[in-house]
Amino acid sequence: MDLSDDVKFVKGVGPNRVKLLNKLNIYNLEDLITYYPRDYEDRSKPKKIADTVDGEEVLIEAIVTSRMREIRTYKKNMTIYKLIVRDETDSCELVWYNQSYLKNMFQMGKKYKFYGKVSVKYGKIEMNSPVFDDEHTNKNTGKIIPLYPVTYNLSQNTIRQIIENALDLAKDKIDETMPDYILNEYNLLSLKDAINKIHFPTEFSDFEKAR
Repeated sequence: MDLSDDVKFVKGVGPNRVKLLNKLNIYNLEDLITYYPRDYEDRSKPKKIADTVDGEEVLIEAIVTSRMREIRTYKKNMTIYKLIVRDETDSCELVWYNQSYLKNMFQMGKKYKFYGKVSVKYGKIEMNSPVFDDEHTNKNTGKIIPLYPVTYNLSQNTIRQIIENALDLAKDKIDETMPDYILNEYNLLSLKDAINKIHFPTEFSDFEKAR
């Protein structure tokens, strides 16, 4: 692909997503890789369950200690899924809504990473609708996550994956715009590295340097 090629050729972009991306003024590969995050979430530093604070969004690492409970609420036509996890300091109840695919997702006795908003009521710790990974993967947790301006029906996870695919396609297409002596004199990243790191920084210092 060339940077001027239509965004429809990027993996994960079907006809419906082309329309959604066009609403964001994203029409080609270059538009996509230069659609920069508006903010970031630091999901890289886990916290002990007992140290979590009401209202904060936090990463925990914990072992599943119960089977998934499925609670149907016919009044609101909703199914609630609840799971208990524990680390060495305390337990936490995880709660999801209408996500039936989770029923057989977790194994008792296995450790996972969960990131979500904590609520503490009467000493009971809950986390609502967390994203998660098993302890050995970092797709949704364990790193700094970019947050993009999005449109209806285009989720953060979706646009994040599309941009990751686009960066892979564009890795050999990004031409440097600065002469070497300026890059060296001011200790600047190459344009290619700057674009990659502003989307997916390993540390916040990477983002600052990329910007």
